[in-house]
Amino acid sequence: MNRKDDRPSKISYERHLNQLGIPEQEKKSNGGIIPDYVKYGTWLRVNNSEFFEEGYQAWKAKVRAEEGYK
Repeated sequence: MNRKDDRPSKISYERHLNQLGIPEQEKKSNGGIIPDYVKYGTWLRVNNSEFFEEGYQAWKAKVRAEEGYK
């Protein structure tokens, strides 16, 4: 893993969400609004940037707090 992946950047957060995948209740096939075939983090960043930003700030604080304990 390179240095960029280790720090809490927006790209790292987007990749993290992409790895997690779309929550089942949010998938279009289950009545949600997110198409089943998209990458969750990328879709969220493009289509719901305010929610993405709020999640990013919380995730960044969590990652930095965890780094303090290493």
